[in-house]
Amino acid sequence: MSAVKTCRHLMPTGRNCNSPAMRGSPYCYFHGPQKASRRASPKPKSAEHEIEFEPLADEGSVACMANRIVHALAENRISTGRAAVMLQGLQTTLASWRMSASDARENDFDPEYNFAEALRARLAPPDL
Repeated sequence: MSAVKTCRHLMPTGRNCNSPAMRGSPYCYFHGPQKASRRASPKPKSAEHEIEFEPLADEGSVACMANRIVHALAENRISTGRAAVMLQGLQTTLASWRMSASDARENDFDPEYNFAEALRARLAPPDL
C-alpha cells in the first residue's frame, strides 16, 4: 500500500493544504501551475470615459463644466465618486474666485452661499 502524497502549498495561515497531490506533481489540482496563471492576473478595472475639459475662465465655463459632469454621470460614463470630486473642485474654484473678488471690494463673502442651488438656478430652463 503506497502513501498518498499531499499538496505542498502553504496557506496564508502557514499550514499546508493537505489535499491529495496530482500524479507527478507536488501540488493538488487547485494549487497546480495551471491555476497559478489565473490567480496571478488581476481583474481589469472598468474604463471610465474621459470628459473634455476647457479652461475655467469665468463662472459660465464652470457651469458648462458642471453640466458636462452631470450628463456623464447620468449616462453612467463616470463613477459617482469621480463626479463628486470633480464637482467639489468646481465649487472650490468658484468659492476662491468669489473670495478674491470680495476681498477686492470689502470682504463681503457670504458663508451661507449654496453652490448647488445657485448652479441649479443657472442651469434651469427658462420659464415660458
